[in-house]
Amino acid sequence: MLHFRQTHSGYTLVELMVALAAGAFLLSGISLAYSAIKGTVLVGKELENAQEVIRYTSKVFTRSIKQTPVIPTVSADGSSITIMQSAGVVTCAGSVAIANVNETYQLDANNLMCALGGLPAERLLTGIESLSFSINNDLITIKVKPEQLPAQFGGAVTIELAASNVILEKVYSGS
Repeated sequence: MLHFRQTHSGYTLVELMVALAAGAFLLSGISLAYSAIKGTVLVGKELENAQEVIRYTSKVFTRSIKQTPVIPTVSADGSSITIMQSAGVVTCAGSVAIANVNETYQLDANNLMCALGGLPAERLLTGIESLSFSINNDLITIKVKPEQLPAQFGGAVTIELAASNVILEKVYSGS
């Protein structure tokens, strides 16, 4: 008489349920980690864009305001600023002025625009939600809010620049 031994060749229902639960738990953990990383990357990109808008805005106005020989003029509502540039300096268009020229900066939609004299305005930068200007003595204040600036950074970033050439002229002339 032959005897056959039965061997265990499958999994029980309980073992399958435990494996399914463990797999679901791991998958949900991975999903949550992915969501958190994706949110962090998105905030990082928004901050990077906001930083670039602020950096470029600061660079443009620092150059323009520091080299002007007269105090700029701001529109009554603070939405635009006109800065006179002397011949021989680099203008907002990137060219060297051959004669005195006025640069007028303003926001159009979400674009920082600059018009030289009576020429059509050129777009310098995009991605700005709001922009305003004010002047107090020789100090020009620029408030810029990049698009998608995370809420924890408040409303707008304030850039304050001194009209260096104007101040130096006052010092040297004794006014």
